[in-house]
Amino acid sequence: MLRLKKYLLFITAISLDLALASCNANKAPQPTTDVNGVYTSVASTMIAQMGDQLTQTAQAVSPTALASPTELSTLAPLPTISIESTLTPINTTAIGATNGVTTPIANLTPVGAAPVAVGTTSSSTAVGCADSLFVADVTILDGTIERPGTTFTKIWRMQNTGTCTWGTSFKWAFAYGSKMGGGDSTITRKSDSVAPGATHDFGITLTAPTVPNTYTGCWKMQTDQGYWFGGAACVTIKVAQ
Repeated sequence: MLRLKKYLLFITAISLDLALASCNANKAPQPTTDVNGVYTSVASTMIAQMGDQLTQTAQAVSPTALASPTELSTLAPLPTISIESTLTPINTTAIGATNGVTTPIANLTPVGAAPVAVGTTSSSTAVGCADSLFVADVTILDGTIERPGTTFTKIWRMQNTGTCTWGTSFKWAFAYGSKMGGGDSTITRKSDSVAPGATHDFGITLTAPTVPNTYTGCWKMQTDQGYWFGGAACVTIKVAQ
């Protein structure tokens, strides 16, 4: 629409100029009209009008108001989690205490894995109906001096403190320490069975090591099914030149 108006205005100006020129054809010559000037004037007028129209259009269009930013909702603070332990602290000074008297904690010894002890022990641990207790060293008292490579026989006297008989296949077996070439002593004859309350002497042939030192080896009872039971008994020797 705006282009059409500009075009019509331009044609009107040209037509008007030609009409004026025709009317003055029979008159005395007038100063020649500068066509370029006319074009320039017309163009300036058109530009001015276009500028006014653009200004009016811009003023007619109301600016769109920018939307106000949406306010972020305030997050509720996370609740504080309180973890309360229900475990009761261990009072190491009160373990085993009764009426203000502290009882020492007993050292638990795994069966067949007791620590090496110097000398002979008389502690007892029952397994089912089987139990035993060391009675005495029959030979080779603890601390006996042996020369390197010497062969000797150690004999222990053990008592059946259980409620069942030590029958065949019960044995006096090496448990821990220095074996010193010793083996096991197995009950092979029914006549050698050991009834509850009775004692039996078990002998093991040993060989003193060749390096001078103090050596300790321990043996204990096993059932016919291979379960350790009762107290261990040890032998301790000093090897010297």
